[in-house]
Amino acid sequence: MAINNFNERPLDLRGTIADELVAHTPGFSPDNVRLLRQHGIFQQDNRDQRKASGDSRRYEFMVRIRTAGGKLIADQLLGLLDLAEQLGDGQLHITSRQGIQLTGIEKKVLRPVLRSIADLQLTTLATAGDVICNVMCCPAPHGSDGVHDDLQATADELTALLMPAHRDYDGIWLGDRPTGYLRSARKDDEDNVIGSIGGQTSNPSKFKIGLAAANDNCTDVFAQDLGLLAVTDNLRVVGYNVLVGGNMRNYVNVAGRSATLALPLAYVAREDLLSLVRSIVAVYREHRERHDRNRVRMRYLIQDWGLERFKRTVEDRLGRSLEPPRSVEVSGREDHLGWHPQNDRTCFLGLHVDNGCIGDRKPRKLKSALRAIADSFSVRFRLTSQRNILVCDIPTSGRAQVDALLVRYGVPTVDELSSIRRHSMGCPGLPHCRAAITESQRLLDRIINELESEVSRLGLAEEPLTLGITGCPFGCTRSHLADIAVVGRAADPQTREDKYAIFLGGDRLGRRLNTLYKDLVPADQIIPTLRELLLDYRRHRLTDETFGDFCVRNNR
Repeated sequence: MAINNFNERPLDLRGTIADELVAHTPGFSPDNVRLLRQHGIFQQDNRDQRKASGDSRRYEFMVRIRTAGGKLIADQLLGLLDLAEQLGDGQLHITSRQGIQLTGIEKKVLRPVLRSIADLQLTTLATAGDVICNVMCCPAPHGSDGVHDDLQATADELTALLMPAHRDYDGIWLGDRPTGYLRSARKDDEDNVIGSIGGQTSNPSKFKIGLAAANDNCTDVFAQDLGLLAVTDNLRVVGYNVLVGGNMRNYVNVAGRSATLALPLAYVAREDLLSLVRSIVAVYREHRERHDRNRVRMRYLIQDWGLERFKRTVEDRLGRSLEPPRSVEVSGREDHLGWHPQNDRTCFLGLHVDNGCIGDRKPRKLKSALRAIADSFSVRFRLTSQRNILVCDIPTSGRAQVDALLVRYGVPTVDELSSIRRHSMGCPGLPHCRAAITESQRLLDRIINELESEVSRLGLAEEPLTLGITGCPFGCTRSHLADIAVVGRAADPQTREDKYAIFLGGDRLGRRLNTLYKDLVPADQIIPTLRELLLDYRRHRLTDETFGDFCVRNNR
C-alpha cells in the first residue's frame, strides 16, 4: 500500500466496525468508537436519559458532514432535512466550523444514513478525530468583487488537497456506490495517494484551516492552526499572509496550556499557496510532539522551536525562502445577518439560527421557512462560523415574498434580535458531548434571557457585546476571542452545581485573547458578576470604548 513520505503509520479505518454494525448490541466497542470519529460518526450517551433511568446507557449517534466554506445547494440542504426527519431527531445542527450535523440516529440505520448523504454528493469522512478539519472561509456571496469567490475556490482546492484517499470508508458504508463528491475531492489513482496530503496515513491530531479577508475576519483566522489572510489588489486576491499556531484550547492555571493566537509566518502568492500548505503540514507531521498526546497540536511545535526555526524548516522543505508578511491588518468582522446585495439582480439573506439548530420549535419554524423559500426560488445556502445560515440567489424582486414567509413561520429578522443574542454562541455541551464538564448551550439560553434585561436597564442594549460559553476547556466556539467567555470548570457529582471561569477582554475583530477574571464561579453567580462589571463599564467607559477594551484598560 502506498503511503505519504511523512513518517506516519498507515491508517486503519476499518477495525471491526462492519462486524459490530450488524451485531445486536446498542453501541460499539471503545476501539471502534475512536475509529468511528475518523468516519465523522460520534457514539453519544444521553446523560439526561441515563440519569432518569438509573445508569443504563442509551446510545444514539451523531454524524458530521463536511461542507467546505459552508456551501450547500438547495437539494442538499432539503435532502438532509428529509433525512433528519426520517432517520434522525428531525433537526440539523450547524457547527462552528461551517459544517452540519445530524443527531439522534440509531445504530441500525447508520449505513442507510451515510449512503443517503453520499447520494447528496456529500461525505462525513474526515470531519472528526485526527484529521484536517473542514476548511473555513467567508461564506458571503458578494458578487461585486472577486475576493469572496476566490476565497471559496481556494477552500475547495485545499479540501481536495487534504481529503484522505482511503477506501475503508467506502467499503464499510457505501459498497459499490462511491459518490461524485469523493471522486472529485480525492482522485482515486495511485499517484494521488502518494502525492496528496491526506493520503492513507494518520494525522497526528486535528488540524484547522481558515481563510478570511482583511475587512471581514468572520472565520477567526487567528484561532486556526493555519490561518490565511487574503492580500488583495483591485478587488482580487493576489496572495495570503500565512498565520500559524492558533489554538483555542485553554487549561486554566496550567502553564503553557492556555489559548494562543496564530503568528504571522510569511506572505505567499496565490499560485504558490498549495505548495506552501503542503510543506507546512509535512513539517508538522514529521516534527510534532510524539510522546505527550496533550501537546500534539502545531502550536506546541512552534512554542518549543520558536517561529524562526519553524520558518527555516518549512523553507527547507519548500526549497526556497519565504517572503515576509505583507502589511495587512484585520479591520472588520461581519456576521452577514440581514439582507445584502449579491449582484445587480439578486441578494442574500442571513438568518439567525438559535444555537445553530435548524428545526421547528414554536413559535419559530425555521425548517419550514427554509423549505418554503426553496420551493419559491432557486436558492443556495451557506453556513456561517457563527452557526447561522445564508439564503443566497434570492431575486431582488422577491424580497417582500421572503419577508412574508418569515413572518408566517415566526422567524425573527436581524432587527428583531437583541445585540447580546446576535453576538453570542455556545457549544452543544450536555447532555451528549463526552468532553462536557458543565452545561453550556442550555446555560447560554438562560444567561441571554437575563442579560437582555440587564443591558436594557443599563442603557447598553445597542452595545455589540460578544459572549461565548463552553462546557469544557476545548474552546470549540472560539470563546476566548469574545468580550466575555464563560468556561465550564467543575461540577459537583452530588449537587450538580456547575462552576465556571469567567474571562474578559477579547477583541470583537478576533485579534486579542481574553484573560481570566474570576475562577470557579457558581452558575447562579454568573449574572451578578457580569451585572457588576457592566455597571462599572457604563459609569467609567471612554467615548466609543468597547467592553473588551474597557476591561483591558482597567486590568479586569
